[in-house]
Amino acid sequence: MFQTKTLIVDDEKPAVELLLAYAAKIPELTVIGTAHSAIAAKAILQEKPVDLLFLDIQMPDLTGLQLLRMLKNPPAVVLTTAYSEFALEGYELDVLDYLLKPIEFGRFYKAVSKLVGSRPQRGEQLAQEIKEDYFFVKTDHQIIKVNFADILFIESLREYVRIHTTTQRIVARLAMQRLEEELPSAKFIRIHRTYIVNIDAVQKIEGNVLHIGKEQLPVSKGKREEFMAFIEGKVIG
Repeated sequence: MFQTKTLIVDDEKPAVELLLAYAAKIPELTVIGTAHSAIAAKAILQEKPVDLLFLDIQMPDLTGLQLLRMLKNPPAVVLTTAYSEFALEGYELDVLDYLLKPIEFGRFYKAVSKLVGSRPQRGEQLAQEIKEDYFFVKTDHQIIKVNFADILFIESLREYVRIHTTTQRIVARLAMQRLEEELPSAKFIRIHRTYIVNIDAVQKIEGNVLHIGKEQLPVSKGKREEFMAFIEGKVIG
């Protein structure tokens, strides 16, 4: 199991203790340290490798946002604060997620899943493929290269799938579940037993319907909550 080295930074002790308790419930997280100031956090980041940083915004002397701007190669960052007005500024800094205090475990877990859920486990067949931005699929007497970025959505046809791209539709004898496992989970999500969509291709959401070009794809009742959690960190306002 891949371990995500985690650092928790907050000037309030109860907040640190809460995040420690939440992190202890997730096997993939290993907390390598805590800090009660941005200055102390910077020292830890210089000494230890960190994959995930829970960073409070409002701290004395140096704020979390000021620290984040100072880091040349920051880890994945989840901002935590009691003030929602900092959300837009946080996303401009390309943070993984933004948690508003008081933080519930369910919301904490969704934030962590954006990083942990997108990482392949050691020994998986797809480990190398996920490092790339494409895959190959057999269809008829051809082997076609498909770029992740070109995929709009994928449609299940029982024993076959139809891959809708920006330039073509590819029909291949392939299990939908197998294909779902190969796609990077940070961009692709299954919204229905029939459809997997590339979130980058979605132009509009109306109720339970996604608009991708001229296509309108339904989000099933069973997938609605998962989909809304998936896009939660991407919605501003």
